[in-house]
Amino acid sequence: MPAGSVAVAGRIPGLAWYALAGGVFLAGLALAAILVWRFVAAFEPATSFLAPGEAQVTLSGPGEYILWHEHRTVYQGRTFDLPPRMPDGTRFRVRGPHGEVPLLHGDGAMTLQASNEGREGKSVSAARFEAVGAGTYVVSVEGAFEPRVMAVGPNRAGPIMKLVGAVSGVVILALGLAIAVGLYGFLRTVQAPAAGAPGAEAQSSLRQLAGLVYGLQAASMLVGVTLFAGVIVNYLRRGQAAGTWLESHFTWQIRTFWWSLAWCVLGIATAIVLVGLFILGASAVWFVYRIVRGWTELNEGRPMYATR
Repeated sequence: MPAGSVAVAGRIPGLAWYALAGGVFLAGLALAAILVWRFVAAFEPATSFLAPGEAQVTLSGPGEYILWHEHRTVYQGRTFDLPPRMPDGTRFRVRGPHGEVPLLHGDGAMTLQASNEGREGKSVSAARFEAVGAGTYVVSVEGAFEPRVMAVGPNRAGPIMKLVGAVSGVVILALGLAIAVGLYGFLRTVQAPAAGAPGAEAQSSLRQLAGLVYGLQAASMLVGVTLFAGVIVNYLRRGQAAGTWLESHFTWQIRTFWWSLAWCVLGIATAIVLVGLFILGASAVWFVYRIVRGWTELNEGRPMYATR
């Protein structure tokens, strides 16, 4: 036998498609890493200064900025450990390139519940202001109190949430595409039962696919997109299962998909009135039951619905 034919025979069926699926997912991870790197590279550090006093801060662009009270920190070799709340009578002022900049919370900003655990200690927000554009701003903290460390920096809550959303979207999309490519490669290796093929051979192929779908449905509890991959398999091969006991499993799986989707939408829509949480919880239990029962019946070689 020629050496070349041995090498071909030893290949894993669909290996190229599985490799492509892995490449798609790795490309998605790389893109997500690039998004994180760009965010970190553009990270604008906070500017610290001693109060009472003022500091000139050069801001790179418009946006919301926070004045932090670093009540527990080390600054210029000196340790500070003070109460989080600023003393009564403290006044905050911000002057921008075009004049006075109003504080978003005025004097009441001292009670804003936001904290920053970085910068060698603990910080609490004392005031916020909106910069209308790039330029030099003068931030002043006035009052009769012992020196303390203040810091001015951008409000990163919004950008971080956007980053998390973008990274999550990229990873989920890449995972979904990878699953679709891998599933397509798998289906190419599972030949459709030919006309006149022995019944045992045809049912073995369909039974393998039904088991795959139950696995995809179970995996969807961790990776939601696999639920959609499973129902695609159902619709692609349901016609081949017509007239066999496996047709009931394909029907069972399709109904599981659509009813789960409907209950999920209803639960999310009514979550604001709390009843949606019960709907989501009940639908999750029902979903697990459908998978466990279907998989059990499949392993026992039984249909899901009684024949009439």
